Amino acid sequence: MAVSLSDFTSPGAGAAAVALITYLLTRPRMRAEARKLEAESERTRAETAKLLAESATQPTSDAGSSDLPKGWRLTGARPEDYDFGLDSQVHRSGTASAYIRARPNAREFGSLVQSFRADDYVGKRVKLSTVMRAKNVAGYAAMWLRVDAGESSVAFENTQSESRRLSGTSGWVRREIVLEVPPEGEKIVFGAFLSGDGCVWIDSFVFEVVGDDVPLTKEPEQAPQTHPVNLDFTQGVN
Repeated sequence: MAVSLSDFTSPGAGAAAVALITYLLTRPRMRAEARKLEAESERTRAETAKLLAESATQPTSDAGSSDLPKGWRLTGARPEDYDFGLDSQVHRSGTASAYIRARPNAREFGSLVQSFRADDYVGKRVKLSTVMRAKNVAGYAAMWLRVDAGESSVAFENTQSESRRLSGTSGWVRREIVLEVPPEGEKIVFGAFLSGDGCVWIDSFVFEVVGDDVPLTKEPEQAPQTHPVNLDFTQGVN
């Protein structure tokens, strides 16, 4: 059947054509936005996975580790993008602090790490605390504590949440983690890390066994909803 020009210029056909053209023009943008959201979500999942799986067990040859504190080693997704060492001028107690400083165009994160056997701590509640100081941190700095059993992590917590991380410039700030060491725990791993530009100093870690009266610091997981809510979007924002 032949189609005349008037078929496209009629009101109904014109509206349909406009709708079709609008859809075709906006579809690539919608796809791009969806890919961007998916990439951001994947990056967040990847950062957490990298912390859970210690990605390096020995100092990286390209990292600035000539002044690495005794008993500590380097890890992280990109330890070669960071300098590590001791600072005898900036410290809160003792004679020095450890620092992590980003090199130009630093990627991912770099971390100071230490580990030891969990034998004396299984079944107990432990607390790791320290004081940290930040300067021009564009991303964030945080501390972390993990318990491993073989190749798996059986307990893990860090302070990279919005309310506990360090960013920008700050004086000495106390941070702590309290968690329970599961009976199957074999190794305890802990440290501090920097993600992005800037510098962070870490002064005097303290690791101790505490009683059950000391509350756990892990933020509680949100309970799953039992029914749908705000289906008409009239209840504002969180």
